[in-house]
Amino acid sequence: MARHCQIYRPALLAAAMALATIPPAVAIDLKVVEGGAPGVTTIALSGRVDAGDALKVRAFVGELPTSKPIVAQLAFAGGMRPDAMSIGRFFHQLRVRTLVAGKDSRCISPCPLVLVGGRDPVSGKASYVKHSNAWLGFTGVTLNYQDKEYTAKDLDTAVASTQREILQIADYLHAVNANLNMLRYYQSVLKPNEVKYLSNEEALDLGIAILIEETGQLVEAIPVRRN
Repeated sequence: MARHCQIYRPALLAAAMALATIPPAVAIDLKVVEGGAPGVTTIALSGRVDAGDALKVRAFVGELPTSKPIVAQLAFAGGMRPDAMSIGRFFHQLRVRTLVAGKDSRCISPCPLVLVGGRDPVSGKASYVKHSNAWLGFTGVTLNYQDKEYTAKDLDTAVASTQREILQIADYLHAVNANLNMLRYYQSVLKPNEVKYLSNEEALDLGIAILIEETGQLVEAIPVRRN
């Protein structure tokens, strides 16, 4: 596969901050992808991450052959951040490569947290890729105000809760050696279920490599950042 350091901008992701809503999702679905890349076991995670799903992922992966490295293909939206971060930590420890593949595939919060947990099985370096025509989206953690009167105590409680969530995400990103700039997307003020989609250039800035589907070229995040 050719490696290329030119930034690519498909028409599909021309808007740097496209806004949409989270599509409805069912419970998490785990399966082995038949006919995947030779020499690896490709698994697909879709649906929604709910409480307890991190254990389901561990149990599912524990039944796979140990002789092959694993690639996790992600396409899920919504759910519990703690479980998503637990899955990401597990993939990081196990050196599972992560991928958002296929035209119009969507990896929406908390999915990006799992994505950046990916590592190369040999080198141990970060290994996560987004296809150029796939979507990577974030939902905010900050306060969503309602039209009512708030007491000072209400506001203090809400702010403290939000700060705890942000710190938990920061701790996770540090643990998996991911780019802490991802935090700014979780600090955006969005309406409930509103999603902020990233352009390919923004994904590169977060250290996420981009595979150009039309050419098969891989845009490495680090060379682009150095340039």
